[in-house]
Amino acid sequence: MGKLILLVLVLILGVVSMAIGEVSTRVCLADSNTPFPPTDPNFPHIYPDIMVGMKLTIIVDSNIAEPWSGSLAIEEEYWDYGVLSARDYNESMFDYEGSHFDAAGNEAVVWDWEEPGIDGFDLYTGSTGIETGDWFIIDYNATGIGDCNVGFYDHNVSMYDPIYYLMFSHVRTRDFNNDTKVDFRDYAILASYWQETDCNDPNWCEGTDLDVDGSVDVNDLMLFCKYWLARTDGD
Repeated sequence: MGKLILLVLVLILGVVSMAIGEVSTRVCLADSNTPFPPTDPNFPHIYPDIMVGMKLTIIVDSNIAEPWSGSLAIEEEYWDYGVLSARDYNESMFDYEGSHFDAAGNEAVVWDWEEPGIDGFDLYTGSTGIETGDWFIIDYNATGIGDCNVGFYDHNVSMYDPIYYLMFSHVRTRDFNNDTKVDFRDYAILASYWQETDCNDPNWCEGTDLDVDGSVDVNDLMLFCKYWLARTDGD
């Protein structure tokens, strides 16, 4: 009876340990420090709308100190909307050295993952010197209006099927003068087209017709104000 109880306890503790140990992602602004939280905590991988041109960072972290490999990648149907990039490529090692942190271990590497229909990066910890904490960082740039899903893969689960998607939705920029911030300069551009009724594709009155209905009016002003003082560079 005592052995049976001990066995049950071992199994329970093993399950708890598996539940606690986790490699996961979090999204920050381009500064890599300011959190960019999901829209609803009940849906932790769906994020608020961002403007085209906005840059984010995806950080892979872990509360376990064990060897691991995985990937971040975008499937072909989303290539027109978002782009992933890694940092500080070492051509001789084929490794993006700036995209793995010390906690990922002594032999950690980040390699390109490019094949038909998929584009992203493979992430490998080292086999020694692994610590809990932030392991990898990949940059994300919203390049087109529409939805973009970034797949997060855990190779312990599957090499080719993501365990979840980071889901982003991109809207028209309010940074009309492309200086990385939405401010009075952009408001002045919108005001210069106020009550214009002949906006059309592809310019849409320098982008100020935000709802693309052909005119610049109070609806566009409301959409503009939603991103007042927002920055695309994350500073």
